[in-house]
Amino acid sequence: MKRKNGRNHGEVFTKLNIVKYLLDEVEYLPTKNLKNIRILEPSSGHGIFAIEIIQRLIQSSINFNFDFIEALNNNIQFVEVDKNSFVKLKKNVFKTIEEKGFITEYINQNIFFNSDYLQLHINSNFDCIIGNPPYIRHEVIDTRLKNIYKNKFSTFKYRADLYILFYEKSLSLLSKNGVLSFICSNRWLFNQYGQPLRELISKEYHLTKLINIEKANVFDEEVIAYPCITTIKNSIGYVTKFYETQEKEININAINFMQKDMPKDHAWQNLFLSYDINHTHLIGIEEQNFKIGIGIATGADKIFIKKISEINDIEIEKSRIIPIIKSTSLTGNKINWDDSYLINPFEKNNICNLENFPNLKKYFNEHKDILLKRHIAKKNPKYWYKTIDKIKPDLQSKYKLLLPDLSGSKFLFIDNGKFYPHHNIYYITHENLNELQILACILMSDFIKNQLSQIGIRMNGGLPRFQSQTLRKLRIPNLKKLRISDRQILINSYKDKNLKEINKIVNQYCISITNKIIEQSICSA
Repeated sequence: MKRKNGRNHGEVFTKLNIVKYLLDEVEYLPTKNLKNIRILEPSSGHGIFAIEIIQRLIQSSINFNFDFIEALNNNIQFVEVDKNSFVKLKKNVFKTIEEKGFITEYINQNIFFNSDYLQLHINSNFDCIIGNPPYIRHEVIDTRLKNIYKNKFSTFKYRADLYILFYEKSLSLLSKNGVLSFICSNRWLFNQYGQPLRELISKEYHLTKLINIEKANVFDEEVIAYPCITTIKNSIGYVTKFYETQEKEININAINFMQKDMPKDHAWQNLFLSYDINHTHLIGIEEQNFKIGIGIATGADKIFIKKISEINDIEIEKSRIIPIIKSTSLTGNKINWDDSYLINPFEKNNICNLENFPNLKKYFNEHKDILLKRHIAKKNPKYWYKTIDKIKPDLQSKYKLLLPDLSGSKFLFIDNGKFYPHHNIYYITHENLNELQILACILMSDFIKNQLSQIGIRMNGGLPRFQSQTLRKLRIPNLKKLRISDRQILINSYKDKNLKEINKIVNQYCISITNKIIEQSICSA
């Protein structure tokens, strides 16, 4: 797929200063004897990494008096899948070598591979692997390739981007104590599809450095790529150097790193916090008898969600409708319900029998052609009229703290049991209304907003997202240990929407706990 600048989808080229930094990270240095150092670049593009590799190898051969061509033929591999880019890659490499006075006819053509790296059989290991793997979203990957990759890669799950597989394959090709350094999107650090890769790295490798430079200008064109640099060693390690900035311009060679404990599993949130949540008295939300969920996805909102006036016109049975709340109703200072209802094809815990509801049957049959086109209907043709998610009969009547996925609202709202949540709303339930009000206060506090912005997925512009995977990572005070007087103040402050008083109380339990840890972390940086 071509972009306006003529490049293929997924092609984003790296600035030279970043190229040099990544090569420094894997210690592929001209001041080092590179005669027997094996290096691989799995997505070479037009050759910006390759040219710098060649230049460093030439200088090393001069410094340590070895045969450059022999070292090149024995130790370097460049892989590029796109034919046009591959031609430019070879041309640029040969031009660089010729300009340095070497004869290119002695170069082994097997250092170049015009192949899909993920399917290429490579029977050797490498001391250094560097690059900028392609950014290709799951839905863009060819279906045939998806099936191949699923059989080859354990990390290809949850709609993973293609660069995830570049990580897995490259890590498997590292020699003992070999080092990989990639620049790519940071989405995998936070979201579900990155979980298997984070687990793999935590269990089998040493994450030596992580540089999260979400807004930095590190490519040769303006792109929204959320970049990060990860350096990973095939060895045992216990410390990760971490740096994060939201600035557009950074001096990549003058970073003041923070020392963090190496992640032990797929949960990497401690890297992004200025304190260690595992060393505080803060605990998870679900450890306190709260339950986190997401609202219903129908697969055809225009059919399943209607205003009451429309429902009256088609005379659908009243037992088949439920008031539904959408994220657009959760703005301002109160819930502004838009009079929408969910047409419910479930009865108790099972799909309903349409024969028992003639008006519902007539309505669904009028829209049968559209409903049959949905994936859920193709998967289960007998119940072509069901929603994607099952409707839980008791959820509507529960107390629910409602959390819209994307919202700039300062306030969080509690539904006292009137509505069913739509799929763009996450919710937290608890049998006790007071507990939910206290939790709402904590989640509205500056302390938790800061935590959420650091460990959650952020959209362009810095807006954090409420998602179940992020909510489960948050750490909050143990509500049972709050003073009775403070609990009452928080309950009253929730009703009064008094954010100033909320922050005052929450800070007593959160900031005081972590200040010492923050100071220690800064001192060790």
